[in-house]
Amino acid sequence: MAPVAVVVVGSGVVGLTTALCLQRSGRYSVTVVARDVPGLGDSASQAWASPYAGANWRPYAALGDTQQRAAEEETYFCLRDIAACQPWAGVRVATMRDFGAGPKEERVPPFLGYVRNLKPIARSEWPAHAWYGYSYDSLVVNVPQHLLWLRRELCGLGGAVRQGELADIRSAPGLAGVQAAAVVNCAGLGSRALGVNDAAMFPTRGQTLLVRAPAVDYTTTAPAARNDRAAYVIPRGDGTVIIGGVFEQGSADPDEHAETTEEILRSCIALCPQLLDRGPEHLQRPEQVPERDVERLRQRVIRTSVGFRPSRKGGPRLEVQRVGGLLVLHNYGHSSLGYQSSWGYAAAAVRLLDAALFAQARL
Repeated sequence: MAPVAVVVVGSGVVGLTTALCLQRSGRYSVTVVARDVPGLGDSASQAWASPYAGANWRPYAALGDTQQRAAEEETYFCLRDIAACQPWAGVRVATMRDFGAGPKEERVPPFLGYVRNLKPIARSEWPAHAWYGYSYDSLVVNVPQHLLWLRRELCGLGGAVRQGELADIRSAPGLAGVQAAAVVNCAGLGSRALGVNDAAMFPTRGQTLLVRAPAVDYTTTAPAARNDRAAYVIPRGDGTVIIGGVFEQGSADPDEHAETTEEILRSCIALCPQLLDRGPEHLQRPEQVPERDVERLRQRVIRTSVGFRPSRKGGPRLEVQRVGGLLVLHNYGHSSLGYQSSWGYAAAAVRLLDAALFAQARL
């Protein structure tokens, strides 16, 4: 049986991972259509969140969110296999120093049952506002490298990527130049329009700094006093490190906020002294970080980035819908959880599309 033609809309991490999983199944011939494509002006649009991410694997699913928990767990094992077998894919194992918040997060997070090299962190080392502290093997992703790898893997298996802008999801097969049996919508914030018109979608503004700090050999995250703030440090493995950040729901301000840059520099120095080539004995509170240290790290800043996470009230949308006469599978709205759940949601999308097309064929 010849592979079934499908079109994936969107080339962020969720779109490309979903497209690759569909192509790898052997049941589908996939064409991706997107306004922004890795390697082709991939920093042009701030509404395309994937190039601005850290990214590391640090799950956030609540105990009752079985779909998100399953996606995060499956992604952990997929990324671990990629790191072991395909190091050129931009994924590697790194120690995570994970400081969780409360009381909304569990005191004993569910992912502790399967991560490797789990150890509790002494209470004396917890930063302010932390309710727990663990170290374990996590995965960090060099985002530009990984997005290009996903695209090349897809094309190497016979898939295709077409750059272009859609006005409506129903025009995706025409832009792709194929007679498609289905369209997979991974358009993120684009799903507010495109004939999908999902009013539950909204931007969550992020601001990060890329700094030169080759001494950093672990990734870490910690809560802040405000719910829309956190401190995180994510080494890319090439001597550069992403530090952040903010989670400003509903904000579409594209400009750097100088006061936010100051917060990030100060809070990340306190959390990770290795940013200034120091050891753990230099842990401090943000308000105790000297101005000279803030300036030292500021001199190491390569780039400041502002981007908008594709957030959705009620969480990600993963379902099949008829849009006119077109079968559409939606897989979008992952906000800041795209990289750490991408492979799990992609696998679930393949299963949903299989079921929808097989059922359609029986009818």
